[in-house]
Amino acid sequence: MSELRYKILIVDDEASFRNSLKGALKKEYDILEAGDSEGAVQHVTENPPDVVLLDISMPGVDGLETLQKIREIDDYIAVIMVTAYGEIKTVVQAINQGAVDYLTKPIDMDELQIAISKALERLRYKQEIAALRKALAKEYNIDNLIGRSPEFLEALSMAKRIARSPDANVYIGGESGVGKELFARAIHFNSPRVASPFVAVNCAAINKEVVESELFGYKRGAFTGAHTKGKKGFFEEAHGGTLLLDEVADLPLDVQAKLLRVLEEKEFYPVGDSQPKKADVRVIAATNQPLEKLIENGRFRQDLYFRLATIAINIKPLRERHEDIPLLVTYFLEIFNKKYGKKFEKISQEAEEILLHHPWKGNVRELKNAIERVTLLEDSTEIKPDHLNFLTPETPSPAQAKRERDKGIQEFPPTRIPSAGICLDDVIKEIISTAYKQTNKNQVQTAKLLGITRNTLLYRLKKYGIK
Repeated sequence: MSELRYKILIVDDEASFRNSLKGALKKEYDILEAGDSEGAVQHVTENPPDVVLLDISMPGVDGLETLQKIREIDDYIAVIMVTAYGEIKTVVQAINQGAVDYLTKPIDMDELQIAISKALERLRYKQEIAALRKALAKEYNIDNLIGRSPEFLEALSMAKRIARSPDANVYIGGESGVGKELFARAIHFNSPRVASPFVAVNCAAINKEVVESELFGYKRGAFTGAHTKGKKGFFEEAHGGTLLLDEVADLPLDVQAKLLRVLEEKEFYPVGDSQPKKADVRVIAATNQPLEKLIENGRFRQDLYFRLATIAINIKPLRERHEDIPLLVTYFLEIFNKKYGKKFEKISQEAEEILLHHPWKGNVRELKNAIERVTLLEDSTEIKPDHLNFLTPETPSPAQAKRERDKGIQEFPPTRIPSAGICLDDVIKEIISTAYKQTNKNQVQTAKLLGITRNTLLYRLKKYGIK
């Protein structure tokens, strides 16, 4: 197989100059030529080069305008400007328009080789970044999120609509481990901001003394111990992209006030700097704490909540999304079979019942860890009940059991199952029917009585044909 050769397009109205460069470069590169802007644009459109050596001063359409046309067609091509005059103003303008370097005539061949090597290195870097972003966009495609429960599908539908907006702020609530960051990444990688950074910040992990400088950065010499060159904050790192503020409820009140100003004014001040910087960032805030209660207690600003929650998504805990558990188990089995070289194909009905009735306080994260443990430690084609012995079911304390008895709650589930067995679906249907009649078919009260959401109740009513 022949070695890949990069293509270089030489654009200059002087044929002798083009021939001189061609003679110096043709051993290492495939050379294309154009004597004017029209020819350059045609090459870029039909046979894109990797590097363009572009003369600034050409009759008709000059190099600056040609550079702009090249950028509109293909932003990955590395353009090196060539000038006979060394006009600083024109060169600076070219660099601002996207040129990667410049050379002055007469060309020094050693400098030319160095400039081309740097341009190709930058090109390879941009291509690697583009490939990585493409892979991430595929990995975090919203349609790849796993679940089929009504609550999950509702959150998924909301995320899809949010992704189409380039800058609407989002608040994601839910217990630890439900997948808040996964939803945030899916929104980013399916939005118009996909080509820009996604920066995730755990606000709870930042020392309260430095949280402001971490978010907004600081100017050189802003305080004792500050880095001599200053430092970019998370807002600046996420410029043009998305900033996830996870556990936003842990931000101090004074920092909450400054965050509110950033969201309102679209600019921020690094610590010690009097010049503002633009904040072109979509902010996604997430927390496992109920912000409404924190607002009542004076620990979170209500006006900040309204700014953050332009659109709100609440992800229900896994114990309220039983329909999602078998799908997630299948998904995790596929991942860990590949990772550990195992051949698990399914889960037994008895083992599935154990998973369906486990409380999953750690939610999807806990389920993932459980399936990884089974896959790693067991050798089988099927997950069996004894593989899940480490999942200890929770039992109420004696005091809690007494309180429930005092409230008139009967022992449930029963301590003994008939030898002939029972149909679990029939039991569930009977319980729902009893609760529905008890509340005179009030759906909200029935859902509350059963400890489920109204959407889950509606799904169950339809599933069991309860009118």
